[in-house]
Amino acid sequence: MGEKIFSEIPLRTWRWLGVNDVKTSAQVEEKIIDVPDGETKIFVDVNIADKNVARRIKITVGESARVEFISADVGSGDYSADVEIELRGDDSAADLEAVYFGDGERRLDFNYVIRQRGKRTSANMNVRGALVDKCDKIFRGTLDFQRGAKGSTGHELEEVIILSEGTRNRSVPLMLAAEDEVDGHHAVSIGRLDDEKIFYLMSRGLDKSEAERLIVEAAFNPVVDKIPDENLRGELLQNLQRRLR
Repeated sequence: MGEKIFSEIPLRTWRWLGVNDVKTSAQVEEKIIDVPDGETKIFVDVNIADKNVARRIKITVGESARVEFISADVGSGDYSADVEIELRGDDSAADLEAVYFGDGERRLDFNYVIRQRGKRTSANMNVRGALVDKCDKIFRGTLDFQRGAKGSTGHELEEVIILSEGTRNRSVPLMLAAEDEVDGHHAVSIGRLDDEKIFYLMSRGLDKSEAERLIVEAAFNPVVDKIPDENLRGELLQNLQRRLR
């Protein structure tokens, strides 16, 4: 199968950024999910595969309904994720939390979009990742306030830890608003590990690599701990610990 473009920012005038050209040769796995009015559902998407993976997930959330989407990528092949959540009902809500670890020459491509159509909707997007070696990663996170979404709120944050030279990170937080009466916030934090934290842990008997591993695990744990399946959670943590060594 030849490579093809997998996902794009939902705004054509941003093509000059060079983040809409990521291609994948993986067979695309697709899911369509509906959260009915008044219900609350949790969905977990974990990648620990050693092959290239591409996933496209679309979630629709009804009136007074809530969805919690938890994603974790610690696979060893290339990974592409295109996730769209539509808050179509009034008073609907979405929490999207994701972690990723990129090493070797992996290519990571994340496109997360939360569209807010109903009144008084609430969207939270919290993404954390760590990159090492020659990993090439793109993250696009979009909060899209549609016309009619009066009284809606949205928060988006990506935090990236750079563990070595040679990695390539591109982060594009985006907020679109076709409605005046909304409250949206978006930000990205990119940096290396705190030297003071590493020094403190090393003073307690850890070597540098152990200290780095502990800090990355601490950053990931708030998201990983939300995975309901204990066996899956344990397998993911074991994979992460092995890779961080």
